Amino acid sequence: MTAEKLEELLLAGEGFTIEYKECVNGLNNSVFETVCSFSNRYGGYLLLGVIFLCIGNLQAHFLPN
Repeated sequence: MTAEKLEELLLAGEGFTIEYKECVNGLNNSVFETVCSFSNRYGGYLLLGVIFLCIGNLQAHFLPN
């Protein structure tokens, strides 16, 4: 995946075919549920290591360095 495609997916936000997971200490059950869900529908992108930040009305998803 290119950096441009990754940026596009982060800017698009979560939806039917894009899901973000923090996964700080390994894979949790919600990752497996998402994989099953995507495999039973249209497929999709599962981005691991994405952190959600909310400060007041400002919300953002990002990948830490």
